[in-house]
Amino acid sequence: MAAEPLGRFPVARTSDCDEAQEAMAATFLPLRMRMLEPPGPGGVGMRLNALRVADVTVAYARFGRAVELTTAEAENYHVDLPVSGSARFRTGRLERVEGAPRRAAVFMPGESAGIDWSGGCGQFCLMFPRALLQRELEAMLDRPLAEPLAFAEAMDLDTDTGRSWLDTLWLVERQARYAHGLLDHPLAAAHLAQALAAGLLLAQPHNYTDALTGPRRPAAPRAVREAVDLIRARPEHPWTTASLARHVAVSARSLQEGFARSYGVPPSVYLRSVRLDCAHAELLGADPQTTTVAHVAGRWGFLYLSRFAAAYRKKFGENPSATLRHA
Repeated sequence: MAAEPLGRFPVARTSDCDEAQEAMAATFLPLRMRMLEPPGPGGVGMRLNALRVADVTVAYARFGRAVELTTAEAENYHVDLPVSGSARFRTGRLERVEGAPRRAAVFMPGESAGIDWSGGCGQFCLMFPRALLQRELEAMLDRPLAEPLAFAEAMDLDTDTGRSWLDTLWLVERQARYAHGLLDHPLAAAHLAQALAAGLLLAQPHNYTDALTGPRRPAAPRAVREAVDLIRARPEHPWTTASLARHVAVSARSLQEGFARSYGVPPSVYLRSVRLDCAHAELLGADPQTTTVAHVAGRWGFLYLSRFAAAYRKKFGENPSATLRHA
């Protein structure tokens, strides 16, 4: 690794096992820690970085010496992914997961967990509120959950959906390197948190996976019109297909099919077009001395400046920087 992940957000640097235990517990959940090998000159050699992306906790932790962590029963969902080295995970009485880069472990609420953390292993550790994942899944299914969401314990990141989810995680890490990046924009941060949550539901098998892949009836024109009205009334809101579907009382799949039938594009593309119009209007009225294209793009939820510029140029026939200069 060229740089330590999330290095701008240090939480703890310690050689003391008790201090390391306290920092991990404060960031995630109550736990106990013990060393599995002699401490050596640097003690436990623990480094912990963490930040909140909307409601999702994203952290990186590394131990210089092998340790064992045993947690209390979790209240939330957790995903641990080694970036370097390896670890062994277990949830309750389920089978042990051998974790390595491209192979993560998923921990469920209501279960305790154990982690055998090898010396030198660094991991991404994510925590998703139970309510967040339940809300997103209910919106996708268009019905309340009959039973709690339960994931398979091992997560393969070599699948297409797994790689897509991992790309989103690394996007968060890259943005965390900037003092004034996308994570400073509430709209962009909410989009990233939504992408992490929805991506987990789509990438990792669970007890509702079959229901998610079943057929859906297209949304009625009324629901599509209501969704369009919501987008145009509040284009700055961190809308997702799932949240729009929830507001108009249809499933996300039905809303997608309804937009395709009525407008020929998904809701996300329609929303992007409206936000491009908003960005265009803001650039036309902005002061080039105090406004930047990056600031306007981030405010309207565009995560990649190059993609924003390409979409803007395609729609308006000039670069956003040219619009700003003319203003």
